[in-house]
Amino acid sequence: MTDAYDPGLRRLALALAPKELRARPGVYVGVGGPSYETPAECRLLRRLGADAVGMSTVSEAAAARHLGLRVLGLSLITNSAPGDDDD
Repeated sequence: MTDAYDPGLRRLALALAPKELRARPGVYVGVGGPSYETPAECRLLRRLGADAVGMSTVSEAAAARHLGLRVLGLSLITNSAPGDDDD
């Protein structure tokens, strides 16, 4: 699926975000869960281009696009993933 997230909504959200939020575009990878990723999985996902990883947003966005809805995905990153410095 291409253009899952509406480009116009993405531009608008980034333009309106307060600077202190440090909002920026990125690559969100969806995994099945329900467990957190291991350090090795985090390193792999980072090498594949992931900026963030989660368990539900991708499937929800796909369902919304299937219904013809415009989609904007916003993620609040609350914890850093292990893997870059943890071996």
